[in-house]
Amino acid sequence: MSNSTPPGWYPVPGADGTAGHERWWDGTAWTSDVRPVQAGGGQIADAPTQVSWQNPAQSAAPPPPAYGYGAPQPGQPGYGYPAQNPPAYGYPPAAYPPPSRPNRMKTGTAVGIGVAVLAVVGVVAAVALNSGGDGPSANPTPPVTTVTVTDTPSPTAPAPTTTRPVSPPPTTPPRPTPVLKDTVADPQHSITVPVFEGWEANTSGSHSTVFLGTGQYTCPGGGNCIRGQFSVEKDTISGSTARAAAEAAMPAYAAAIFTNITSHTDAGSSNTTVAGISGYAVRWHIVTSDGSKGYILMVAVPAKGGGYVAFEGGVDDAAGAPDPSVLDQILKGIKQDTSAAGGSNT
Repeated sequence: MSNSTPPGWYPVPGADGTAGHERWWDGTAWTSDVRPVQAGGGQIADAPTQVSWQNPAQSAAPPPPAYGYGAPQPGQPGYGYPAQNPPAYGYPPAAYPPPSRPNRMKTGTAVGIGVAVLAVVGVVAAVALNSGGDGPSANPTPPVTTVTVTDTPSPTAPAPTTTRPVSPPPTTPPRPTPVLKDTVADPQHSITVPVFEGWEANTSGSHSTVFLGTGQYTCPGGGNCIRGQFSVEKDTISGSTARAAAEAAMPAYAAAIFTNITSHTDAGSSNTTVAGISGYAVRWHIVTSDGSKGYILMVAVPAKGGGYVAFEGGVDDAAGAPDPSVLDQILKGIKQDTSAAGGSNT
């Protein structure tokens, strides 16, 4: 006849006599596994009663458990506790002390730590097998990823570039400064006009008191042409101001010395002074229908008798022509004539 108690969780009384924990009985002895009383698991008095050792012939109920919620009776297993060999009275053997620390580490936690330690040992062993000896490794070495590295210029040091030498744009050689050759008198306006080297003067014109010309050549359509000219007109021009008079007279004079003008741009019109008298100068750069280009000057200076004296001139914008600045140099060279032969009608 067997008197063993089946394995299971059995309640253990706490210090205050209440069931605070359950301990695992493996069928032959207590283990170290302890857990709190499970919800709905019943009280200590509900622990299974071991009846397999009782005499079947007896029909009377077993004696009630002694103090201590089913502590064993002398000579027999207690109510609700597995039998001990030899049986103990009241509590399990002294090898199992009652739990005194509610926050004691659970056996399940200790088992989890042990499993983690065994896993770490297994990893270390696998690494050792992979790295040692010439024999076959436990785990094949993973393939090595090859990264191709290319040289890249530093962002602060730009790659050198090849710079081709740039030829400077062609420039026109500077034209020589005109040299004063002579002066010519203008009795009507009581002035003298400078005559530079390469220029010729004429004082017998029908429309001008002084006419200067330079660079005579044959015109493309026949006849005689000149590269530059300057004149002082006999007749005065009208206008509310010197500027208005010069601007009004310019178109007609430009058309007279350059044929078929298609466009013009301002070449630096401004106030000016002739023989100490303030006036206004209109300067144009023109283009003709055949592509010829030139510079034109029109200056208006107040006359003593009313109106404005016109000083006008022009030069080709072409090779062999004088520099257009010569026209302003002639203006600067005009002086008041105070001799007895000169008049006073500038």
